[in-house]
Amino acid sequence: MKRKIIKNLAGGLFALTIPCECAFASAPLSCDTISETDIVDLDLSELAEVPVFLSANQKATCTSQAAGIVTVISGQEIRNMGARDLIDVLQLVPGFSFGVDTSNVVGLGIRGIQAHEGKVAVFVDGINLNEHRFGTTQFGNHFSTEQIDRIEIIRGPGSIIHGNFAEMGVINIISKSAGQINGVKVSGQYGRYERGEARKNAELVAGKKWEDWEISLSGKYGRAHRSDRIYRDAVGQSFDMADQNELDSRMINLGVKYKEIGLRFLADDYIVNSRDGFAATMSEPGRYLTNRFTTYAANLNFQHDFTEAIQLDLNAQFSHQNPWERTRKHLDGQPPLLREQVFVDFYKFDAKTTLASEKGDYLVLGNSFAFNKFDLRETGAGGLKTPLPTFSDYTAYAEASYAFPWVTMLAGLRFDAYNEYGTNLAPRFALTKDFGRFHFKALYSQAFRIPTGGNYQKNAEYNLGRPAAEQIGQVNPERTYTAEIEFGYQLLDDLDLTINLFDIRSKNIILYQIDENDDDFYINAAGQNTRGIETGLLYNANSWGYLKLDYSYYQSTRNTADKYKIIDAQGQIHDRLNVGFPTHKVTFNTHAAITPSFSINPTLIFVSDRYGYTGDRLTHHAPSWNTNVYFRYQNLLTKGLEVGLGVYDIFNERFEYVQPYHGGHPALPGPSREIMLKLSYQY
Repeated sequence: MKRKIIKNLAGGLFALTIPCECAFASAPLSCDTISETDIVDLDLSELAEVPVFLSANQKATCTSQAAGIVTVISGQEIRNMGARDLIDVLQLVPGFSFGVDTSNVVGLGIRGIQAHEGKVAVFVDGINLNEHRFGTTQFGNHFSTEQIDRIEIIRGPGSIIHGNFAEMGVINIISKSAGQINGVKVSGQYGRYERGEARKNAELVAGKKWEDWEISLSGKYGRAHRSDRIYRDAVGQSFDMADQNELDSRMINLGVKYKEIGLRFLADDYIVNSRDGFAATMSEPGRYLTNRFTTYAANLNFQHDFTEAIQLDLNAQFSHQNPWERTRKHLDGQPPLLREQVFVDFYKFDAKTTLASEKGDYLVLGNSFAFNKFDLRETGAGGLKTPLPTFSDYTAYAEASYAFPWVTMLAGLRFDAYNEYGTNLAPRFALTKDFGRFHFKALYSQAFRIPTGGNYQKNAEYNLGRPAAEQIGQVNPERTYTAEIEFGYQLLDDLDLTINLFDIRSKNIILYQIDENDDDFYINAAGQNTRGIETGLLYNANSWGYLKLDYSYYQSTRNTADKYKIIDAQGQIHDRLNVGFPTHKVTFNTHAAITPSFSINPTLIFVSDRYGYTGDRLTHHAPSWNTNVYFRYQNLLTKGLEVGLGVYDIFNERFEYVQPYHGGHPALPGPSREIMLKLSYQY
């Protein structure tokens, strides 16, 4: 029976099914005793004991046994907290922090390191949504939340399996299956700040399964404002964000499955309007900048079991992207001016074989071939263009796991051959053991970040027209070495404690630079290291709900890049902190079911002091407490009708997105107090 569950659940980055939308938690389950009928009754409290897929094979493993530092967030938890977007969800993850990049674009940092540009891989149903020009992913009213079944996160390196962009972490968003949806669900959000409209979103989720066919469809159409506050640049200019800096999102996700063949199409159009500008100064009055990010992607998968012990996976992916399309627009009716437009086509073909034993040992052998093609239409370099090569990569990887009586050992190795950057080897080792109430993990991984076509383009453009003595070379790959230890203990039947320590050492970090003429390019800095601790406490009260309390701490142990240092006129004032990141972070998330239909769901996020720059002036940002509460009523008056009311930033702390490097951009004001109403109906 257990093997059948694994087979049914496999198919994502990990494998986990939480279809239940029950208000009350059920009794805790054991990883060793879970059965197929248990799956439909799972709640948040069981997540640590549910099989999740994390390794390169298709075998499900409990989070306590998985060879990685894992966070799994169920769709039920997301809907309980009334998450407005992924920022609300990911802010609760230990070690995760958000900051402004430029021009109203907000990205993610992990464990004190700026990960926005090519260091964290983001997937939606197996499709990589990092834009392949620079490797970034944009957050803020971007991704749909209504269709999410779960979000599976590796808090640490994932390059062995997921390659480039997975140097610091992996985020995989898994949508509800057709069988889980089994109908149509429509929902809408409307929110208001104190001084203006916050958001208005409409979402659709539909799915049906019959015989060997499954079809699912989800879509989102929405607009939001980043904030309703006043933005001030480094020279004292200001504008009202209540009427500007909009975030427009349109996304369609279609999945079709027939027996062993799955096909998925995804279209994503995300538009960020901004007046806050590129660096220290905002746009001139009467005009603003639009950054547009579009992705059209398809994924074809074939999975066949020759026997219960031998499995074949074939996968083909394609995406056509137009990231960072910059257009200058005017408020007086002047025609828009296209400043930058670059198209990127990405192709990947992957074949993998899994050999598994009855007791769970396995060997995975796989290889893939991928390449990026760039089409530079408009580069913003004064009409100058430099042709880019086709960037290709052949990969071969292997991973094996064997369970001894006293420990389970895992070893993996990935080999990459790049046409522009030579070869790379990345090993991975893990020791894990679950002793019932106690578990431990000892992990070591090497990860990498290969320069993107955008990095290559910037340096090539920088050299155009310059004498040979002033030209710069292309940047080299960045490498990271991560050691992690995790201990977990079930203090009581309904109380679990987890503690993990990490040490990250990065070499040849890829760093963005601007010279005295405002020309930009990339260099390699010697290195950047951080270490820290992350803890989690989960209390499951079967009678009323659950409570989660997480704490994370980091410190910088080495930093050779001035852009990440906290420096004032007297020199570096904090050598254990990096720009933009809080040393301490505490999150609190509770679900209290008052009745089987009505629940109250408060969340609290505390971050300690942060430092950023306003132009060249060092700026201190005091600690902040962000408190939210969401009231959820299911099956109101009729089955399937749900209403929710949320109050966000109750005490009006006015969180700010601090730029996690010295780029001159002042902190971007975040949302003020918001009241949001949500309605949904499933039939």
